[in-house]
Amino acid sequence: MGNNSETRIILGSLRYKSANNVDYALRIPFVQTSKEIVEYDKSIELDLQQLFDDERQKSTLFRPTCKFLYIFKNQYTGSSEYDPFRNSLYYVDSAAQAVLQCSGGTATWDGYPQYSEFDFIRTDYNISGYTLPDTVSTPSYHLKFVPKSASSYNWNFYISYAFENDYEKPLSAIIFDNGVKHTVNWNASDGIPFVIRTTESLGKNLVTFVCAVKHGMSVGESARLSFNYSTSIGTINTFQIYSLGDGKYGSEEYIFNLINPGFLGSTFNQGITGTAKRVVIDSNSPEVVSEYYVRRNKILTSPNDAVMAKSGFELNAFKDTKKKERASQTPNGVGRYSVKEGSQSYTLSFNTDIDLVNLVDNQKRPVSELFYTVIWKGYFGWFNPLKQGWHFNLPLDPILNTPTPWWNGANSNSNLSFSSYTNGINSAGVPFTFNYTIPPISGDTMDGDFCEWNDYTQTEMVLSNLFYKITFNNDNFTTVITNSNGTYYTPGYYYQPLFPVRVREFSDYIEEGEEQTTTDIPNWASYSENKKTFIWKDLYEYGYVDSDGIGVNFPFLNGKHHPFKNIIFRLIPEGTNYLQLNNVAKPITDPCE
Repeated sequence: MGNNSETRIILGSLRYKSANNVDYALRIPFVQTSKEIVEYDKSIELDLQQLFDDERQKSTLFRPTCKFLYIFKNQYTGSSEYDPFRNSLYYVDSAAQAVLQCSGGTATWDGYPQYSEFDFIRTDYNISGYTLPDTVSTPSYHLKFVPKSASSYNWNFYISYAFENDYEKPLSAIIFDNGVKHTVNWNASDGIPFVIRTTESLGKNLVTFVCAVKHGMSVGESARLSFNYSTSIGTINTFQIYSLGDGKYGSEEYIFNLINPGFLGSTFNQGITGTAKRVVIDSNSPEVVSEYYVRRNKILTSPNDAVMAKSGFELNAFKDTKKKERASQTPNGVGRYSVKEGSQSYTLSFNTDIDLVNLVDNQKRPVSELFYTVIWKGYFGWFNPLKQGWHFNLPLDPILNTPTPWWNGANSNSNLSFSSYTNGINSAGVPFTFNYTIPPISGDTMDGDFCEWNDYTQTEMVLSNLFYKITFNNDNFTTVITNSNGTYYTPGYYYQPLFPVRVREFSDYIEEGEEQTTTDIPNWASYSENKKTFIWKDLYEYGYVDSDGIGVNFPFLNGKHHPFKNIIFRLIPEGTNYLQLNNVAKPITDPCE
């Protein structure tokens, strides 16, 4: 008869703390499952649902996919001495430039780089003098377009994971408070940068800490400051948080307050800068104090593993911006259609398996998060090498209204290598140089997000996302911005390169157990000096989602997991005035006609 001697029924609450107890009923089939073995003949009934679940839980193979909703505003105009670039712009004042050129003047032919220079999949494969040679009038051209490389000229796509922490990464931020600009420089491990403001609320004197990033703190927790306050019995540097925010919308994430009982001296004077660390409970144990670092990501795929395709008929909410460039109003006398902005969505998949077996993350736990990783290649050469910063580096200098000095410093250089090639000759007889990012390969590393980890809560929190910046190479395409102070700068675009997708989920409950009395303590458990026991968070099984919605339940097919994510990808301009033209210019009568 049926043999259920190996069947164990476990209450849900004994598997995961937040799981519910469920009534189970065993269906015992009255079938014969054992008999004398006849040579080459043995029969047994299989539970297909159980077999599916067993294979699902054992599998370490993943095939992630995602959909990109690409949102881009073509913001900056300029001019180019390089003929292939100049002849391919989306012109802003072509009629006046045509008149000027025909009358013997110097026409600059200002315009926007077309959308193809930013698109995920280039479509300008048939542009004579640019992507194809024009043997009749323009025997030279920029690059010969290879159709199979259409999705890799501008961008490369990867899967990566966080594998280690950089605690000594130099960082810098500008905090603008009460009309005063404060620059704070610190190493990642120092914590949260702040500037002090003295305030009053509900009749109580406060010391307000205005932070450059989200502080992640709560009322009742404490902040450990980077400097000490001297008292009659010694020095202290840890203070309980009284409140959050200053009454303005969203300020709770960036401002925390201490009660000012009458601090003496200049320690808490207005304008003092420093760093703070989160302390979750009142304890002398170092595990209750958060650690701060920049994550490091390792790439798991190669450029040719990514498959980028247009997402069917799906478009974003913004319409295409295009117009016809009349032959009489172009520098080379060739009529064409120009596209300034597009609205196409895209899907990304990979033609190789991602095997997470034996991989551990930056906290030495099983990998629970992968990252869709987007690297700007820019092979057509309009831009300078990539710069990197974090979300707190994006705002312009509040006084000068220019990019902050961070973007011009050595610390903003990415660890991604770049190369260049030359083509054509400028007016000084020097070849034009075109920079591009050398595509990373599997095993290469890059910086990631600025994060906090707390041993006591066993929780990691992203405080500021990594951003890359691309700026125009003014030798090839001259574009500058003049602010109200008469200061010039070269504008650029920012984008976020890392987009996480959960592939496993840790319970939100912290398990505890002593080594002598507890079985199955995972190898990522840590010993808590505060609790005098091992603590850890369990990994939920695939397909299990608790009452708080925590868990993963994505398709499992052909022995592989298939996680999916919708991504809004933004290419963010620094901000400037721009001229919006009609799609089709009105016909003109000029001296050439």
